[in-house]
Amino acid sequence: MKSYRLYWIEDEIADYFYGRERSFYNLFLESSVATGKLEKILMKQIHYITRPIPFLPFTRSLSQALSVKKENIQNDNKYYIESSCGKNNARIRVLDQFVEVELQGHSDWEAYVFELLRKLDGRLLAIDLERGQFGWLKPIKMRKYV
Repeated sequence: MKSYRLYWIEDEIADYFYGRERSFYNLFLESSVATGKLEKILMKQIHYITRPIPFLPFTRSLSQALSVKKENIQNDNKYYIESSCGKNNARIRVLDQFVEVELQGHSDWEAYVFELLRKLDGRLLAIDLERGQFGWLKPIKMRKYV
């Protein structure tokens, strides 16, 4: 089972660090193992670069996106989606500072679930600390000046 956390990154921070997402990954990785004063400092940095998840708009949008999927169950801030064949499933939990996504199944299923989440508003960065994977759900379009 793959587990991701989706963080809503502040627009200015996301623009500045576009292409350098490893810096975000390193910050979140260090905060997961830090203790004491260092942990407090890293948590302050994380709170500075992230925005709280707007619970009602986010869950409303997620519910609308999942309404076409018959194999979905909603319970407060938790969503459970299963593919029609029953071999793939996803658990999505909306918390204050991040969205937790647990996926089990094929990589096509993972792409499908992230495509649903990509349609939601915001600069969402997905991070899997265990496997060292990270990336934007909706890549930022950079303007080119000629």
